[in-house]
Amino acid sequence: MGRHKATKSLIQQVKETLDSKLAIGESKYLAKLNGTYTNYIFSWETYRSYLKHSCYFVQWCKEQPIDPVLGHKPRTLEECRIFAERWLQSTIDRGLSAYTVKLEGSALAKLYGCSTKDFNIQTPARKRANIKRSRGDVIMDKHFSITKNKNLITFCRCTGLRRSELEQIRGTDLIEHEGKRCLDVHKGTKGGRLRISEICGAEDELETVKRLCAEAGSNKIFPDPHSNADIHSYRADYAKRVYEKYKREYSEFKHERLIVYKNKVVASYITKNGRRDVSKFPELYKLEGNRKRMLPGYRDVSSAFYCRVDRKGECFDRRALFEASNALGHSRESIVAEHYLD
Repeated sequence: MGRHKATKSLIQQVKETLDSKLAIGESKYLAKLNGTYTNYIFSWETYRSYLKHSCYFVQWCKEQPIDPVLGHKPRTLEECRIFAERWLQSTIDRGLSAYTVKLEGSALAKLYGCSTKDFNIQTPARKRANIKRSRGDVIMDKHFSITKNKNLITFCRCTGLRRSELEQIRGTDLIEHEGKRCLDVHKGTKGGRLRISEICGAEDELETVKRLCAEAGSNKIFPDPHSNADIHSYRADYAKRVYEKYKREYSEFKHERLIVYKNKVVASYITKNGRRDVSKFPELYKLEGNRKRMLPGYRDVSSAFYCRVDRKGECFDRRALFEASNALGHSRESIVAEHYLD
């Protein structure tokens, strides 16, 4: 009887497959325009997340009873593919959150170069009300002193940095931009997106940020922030501050429409009923068949952002949402309304 030819471990196969999809430093935006972005991974954070969950999957596959069709324990990623639907169903049966289930599906879709729809599993809907992260007190809060970490909290609430960005920011990154005190955020950013974020807070808080930057100079301000600091909740505080600073009364924007390019408002116009008027910026449209479509990268949207599902009936000023979105380093203004503003 011949012996089975030795193959690389499943973990190694996972790593090599995901490694081959890395496109760090390349433009995800351009890849979206040419329709190839689903083939690649553009950030280390996404890569590490997909790698972790893909490894969970193949380890689970090895622990399952021998599949009658396969006839032996899976040895390759292709042989593991028949377990994908069962794995995703098991995450649902275990009561994992809709966000975790979606993440598991996205990781497998990237691993196998397909769509999550190809797995024939109806994943639970993601609802804002079910998000637990940074809402209410948690165990780790008991091991974090607000008094001792006052400077850290103030700095985070005034800048909205992610933890990875906070660890890299230096005193010299405090700059003057368009007459405002801002941070030049260019290291540790998500997806490699650079930004200049306005510092937002009361005058005494702004002075604290200025002092901390001056004391650090060219050194990192918080190279090792407290592990129990709820950075995401401070980020939400910052988002609310920016939104409140720029929001307008509903009467000022209910009939306004915005021309948006790459998450930035580049023009606006008023209509009687708030509906789109393609005659306002004809140069931004091209004819496809019998319909006019906007050029890639452009959007024509209402300034009134109406929430749906569990927040149906609420309305936000989209201009202010864009201000907060850009300050946070997000690519969609909807994220601010749906996940940061209570």
